[in-house]
Amino acid sequence: MNSPPLVSVVTPSFNQAQYIEETLRSVELQEYRPIHQIVIDGGSTDGTVELLRNWEKRDHGAGYTFEWVSEKDRGHADALNKGFDRVRGEVVGWLNSDDVYFDQEAVSSSVAAFEAHPDVDAVFGDVALISENSGLQMILCYPEFRYKRAVRGYMVSQPTVFLRRTVTDTYRLDPSLRVAIDFIYWLDVGKEHKFLKIPRIQAGDRDQPGRITRVSYAALMETAKKARMVYGAKAKESWAERLQDLMTLRLLRVTALLRLLPLLAQKERLNRLAFPLWTDSALKTLTRQLTMRVNDRTDLGPRPSPPPAAFGATE
Repeated sequence: MNSPPLVSVVTPSFNQAQYIEETLRSVELQEYRPIHQIVIDGGSTDGTVELLRNWEKRDHGAGYTFEWVSEKDRGHADALNKGFDRVRGEVVGWLNSDDVYFDQEAVSSSVAAFEAHPDVDAVFGDVALISENSGLQMILCYPEFRYKRAVRGYMVSQPTVFLRRTVTDTYRLDPSLRVAIDFIYWLDVGKEHKFLKIPRIQAGDRDQPGRITRVSYAALMETAKKARMVYGAKAKESWAERLQDLMTLRLLRVTALLRLLPLLAQKERLNRLAFPLWTDSALKTLTRQLTMRVNDRTDLGPRPSPPPAAFGATE
């Protein structure tokens, strides 16, 4: 019987001490083994380094290995490239230091997808948009990857992605970029490699004040627009493409609602989460989901202390 493949998870980090422990914990809590976690820190001064030192000293059990480095780099893309240099696994995850894997089966689901589809080189799933303090804002669902659709701007959810090592050995991120680095990377990889959508929530994407989509939104959109033209986007989509995109978006909204309802009912997967997710009232959550709007991004209110037990990560 063949041994399960090693999975390496690369986490770039810089001054996100308030989030990174949940990130690390969400990897450690994965039911899958063996896992090799790599943190590439850019020289943080906010307590991240001390946290990483303490994490390294802990007993994480068999099958989980951890390594980290903290030194100046040229930014997010450069840190990821350094992490890819240290990868030993056959499968590679990219999990930023403010994001989390959603439940304890995220890695095993991805490995199973690779084993069932040997022609696939990248897998991804749906994502929970979570607040700065891990409150559930809404569920975001993504369409199957089609290159022409990706060029029109339809991304995959970065924290949910796992790649075969053959991809990360061949393709590196552009260290000159400060925004849209994942979008451009998917366009680069997607020209020659097949992506597969896993129909489940795979990660939590943290909507925190320092994220690029908040602080550099205009630059991100402009960079992505230029990249789309370079990779073959049309100046104007056809009516058929616009209709297809509209229908796809409507279907994804329904799918996201169906993913959300079992969570609100506290009947599905809640004792298998990989981080302490919490939620406010069902009415507020449904309103956000149906309108796809987070208002002023503080409408969840303060985090319960402690979070509701049903939404907490198990030990």
